[in-house]
Amino acid sequence: MPKTARGLNYVTNDLRPPWRTSGLPVVFNHGIGTNHGVWSEWVPIVAARHPMVRFDLRGFGSSPVPPTDHRWSMDELIDDLLEVAATTGSGKVHVVGESIGGTIALAAALRAPERFASVAISNASHRGPGITNIQGWRRTYESQGNAAWNVEMMANRFYPGAADPAALAWFSEVQEKADRHAVLALAALLAGLDLSEALRSFKVPLSITLPDSSPFITPSHGAEMHALVPNSRLRIVPRSKHGLPFSHARSEAEALVAFLSEIEGA
Repeated sequence: MPKTARGLNYVTNDLRPPWRTSGLPVVFNHGIGTNHGVWSEWVPIVAARHPMVRFDLRGFGSSPVPPTDHRWSMDELIDDLLEVAATTGSGKVHVVGESIGGTIALAAALRAPERFASVAISNASHRGPGITNIQGWRRTYESQGNAAWNVEMMANRFYPGAADPAALAWFSEVQEKADRHAVLALAALLAGLDLSEALRSFKVPLSITLPDSSPFITPSHGAEMHALVPNSRLRIVPRSKHGLPFSHARSEAEALVAFLSEIEGA
């Protein structure tokens, strides 16, 4: 797979028939502990109408893993996203982000609104204060190791039987191998971030989708964002946890296509 100049691993999927030339590209930014494969079941649905670019967040998958003393910043993560967006050759792109990937998407659209036609976030928040249950990650890692953290996270992400067993096994394997320094550094970065005031001037159409049962981000976070951003819509998905984009991939992909059709039609 190709890499950007900054070394980020990405893959492009375009399944549009030859007579369909419309549809702006969509860039997908995943969250902590996973890789671009979490979007795999979105591909047949979204790429039939829009070119898709999925990339590995810095520190995960086949993208560079910074050294343990690396100073992580939101500016660096925004630059990463913008570099991936530039690979499309398009003036504007849509961006979809899950968990911290959604927070990065919000911050990127605040800095460079001219680059984005829309932002869609899933199980993501605009502010770290109020995100629960991430403070104990370091304690679990240090006392019990990666495997124990992964077991906790799988329970936090999925109800039993929420997805195909093979898919859940893949997710668990990827997550258990995640670099703990990257996981903890990004959790700390997210915990200290608050975009609340900046969102009052958010200029890009925003779709907010939240699970009803995430142990980290409650529906109230979505209600706050919806109130702050005039051009936004909020949807709460019942009986879903923090793995919503993976466990409900097909239905969420269809909801995204409908949102993008509305934006581009307007």
